[in-house]
Amino acid sequence: MKKLVSALIFAALASASAVVGQQQTGVVGRALAPEAPTAPFTYQGKLVVNASPANGSFDFKIYLCKEPDATNEPADRCLDSRSFENVTVAGGIFTLHPDFAADSFYDGGSRYLDIQVRSTTDGGEYTQLSPRQPVEFTPFAIRSTLADSSNWLSCTNCVTDGQIVSISGAKVSGKVASAANADSAVNISGVVGINHGGTGSMTQNFVDLTTNQSVAGNKTFTGTISGNGAGLISVPGTLKWNVSSGGNVQMQSNNGYVLTNTSAVTITLPATPAVGDVIRVMAKGTGGFTVAMNQGQSILDWATTHQETSWTRQYNVASSASSAYWVGIASSDDGTKLAAVESPGILAISSNSGSQWTAPMPDDIRNYTCIASSSDGTKLIAGVAGGYLYTSADSGATWTARYADANRNWYSVASSADGMKLVAADNRSVFTSTDSGVSWTARMSPNTISHVASSADGTKLIAAVLNGHVYTSTTSGVLWTDRISSTFNQWQSVASSSDGSKLVAVESPGKVWVSSNFGVAWTSFTLGPSGINTSWNTASVSSDGTRIAVSAGGVVSGPGGLVVISYDGGTTWTPTGIGTVWSAVAVAGNGTRMSAATADNNLNKLYSGPVQTITVVDTITGIKDSAAELVYIGNNQFAMVSSNGMTISPHIY
Repeated sequence: MKKLVSALIFAALASASAVVGQQQTGVVGRALAPEAPTAPFTYQGKLVVNASPANGSFDFKIYLCKEPDATNEPADRCLDSRSFENVTVAGGIFTLHPDFAADSFYDGGSRYLDIQVRSTTDGGEYTQLSPRQPVEFTPFAIRSTLADSSNWLSCTNCVTDGQIVSISGAKVSGKVASAANADSAVNISGVVGINHGGTGSMTQNFVDLTTNQSVAGNKTFTGTISGNGAGLISVPGTLKWNVSSGGNVQMQSNNGYVLTNTSAVTITLPATPAVGDVIRVMAKGTGGFTVAMNQGQSILDWATTHQETSWTRQYNVASSASSAYWVGIASSDDGTKLAAVESPGILAISSNSGSQWTAPMPDDIRNYTCIASSSDGTKLIAGVAGGYLYTSADSGATWTARYADANRNWYSVASSADGMKLVAADNRSVFTSTDSGVSWTARMSPNTISHVASSADGTKLIAAVLNGHVYTSTTSGVLWTDRISSTFNQWQSVASSSDGSKLVAVESPGKVWVSSNFGVAWTSFTLGPSGINTSWNTASVSSDGTRIAVSAGGVVSGPGGLVVISYDGGTTWTPTGIGTVWSAVAVAGNGTRMSAATADNNLNKLYSGPVQTITVVDTITGIKDSAAELVYIGNNQFAMVSSNGMTISPHIY
């Protein structure tokens, strides 16, 4: 005999005449003894031999069992059995009509058919098909002669939840007040009202879109979503185009702007963009536009280059004095040796460009006001208000008190490249020394605060008098020439190049002044977000005069300050560190590094960083038919991905 695959592809039980006879007990509600069915029920299946539908004549044995597994209940122990011989099977389909005894179904438990088959032609042993097939409800249909009386059953809790196994939805009529746990509802006719969802003839996976919620899974919309998409956020790749013909525009992330204006307008970048946000702008009007940045923002343009200083916080100290802040910082020619002073506070030194700092006198709290260094960083001079001048010949490891009069308020000091010639100014006079501070000579007595700077050889000096004039000397301070004669400038700091030709003077508040011919002629710059109200603190110049840095502690009616740097001797200026209270700045003599100090809520910080060439745009303007695309890359920076017909240039605040 061919091998029989013991699997029934499908099986169906039909209720041909499976109505059990009626036997009354005479008492409503009592169980009735079933009688044998008046006709057998129908079983139809499909027989597969060697993976192909069977054809031919076969013998069948069907056992009615309680257990689904033959190991727990062998066929010969089942409730009932029937045999069928010479059953014709065509295309695998066969039909049997077993007429099991009615009492085999009496207890209402589950029943299973154990089916065994053999080929009539081949004979041999029967093959048991697996698994056993469950008997569905039709053979169990037993009707009580008193069932009709249940139509008039009028009692409370006569039927409990445990007695109801299932009920066909077709048998339910009337209004259902609540249908909890409805797994599936099909063929619903009419219109079904849904709270917050309008009405619909069919509802599946309903989501109340009037509330804030997360909708999981992949959703496909085959219809049209109306509106302009303005409310769509955080959707990568989406970009809404806006047409603007009016005035200034505040741009939003992931939006494009077609400008049709006939007069010039300003478009401002988004204030709080996320990394990856895109902005596009296109000018179709004749008015043109200018791109404005929010405070602290910058734009990188990979098609142009611009020099910038990358600042890194190197030192953070909380002084023991409640009002302490850094007031001065000095640098060696290569920027590796740094020294800084607090007021009132400590003196700190570094020998590795600010990576590590030490305080040689941590318990010696003084009212330091200024500090200067020789070009190699070994010789230092520091001034104290209401105290001495101090010098060091070992890069700040040890210090010596200079000038015996301890009642002077020293405000400014300067050093020659070799540290031999020194200049110091207090609130009364300007003094010079030619022996590293051992002895001093009074040179000029304006009887007010002065600020001084020196050339590398110590022969060319500059002194700015508070609310007074600016003077220069080419004789190490013996003779002086009046250069700026105004008495309204509140001079705060001066700086000099190595040869004394490039000079810088700053006001507080006021302007930045630059001279390229030893102080004969000056050019003033209104820098900073509040113009002449900027409170400039210090100025510093590289040896060759090409790099200038000025720091501001704040602006009148404005937040914090900034550091403004020129990389071309004062022609153009780049602002950095906007919003921070900068108290001092120093440019290394070779111009490769810059250092700066802050006074920030009694948690004072020292910064240092290299000068590098990067691509920074300060102003972008466009005319008719120009266009640009920018992407936010983090750290308050936008990158210009593409541009056409744009004008890109540095911007002076």
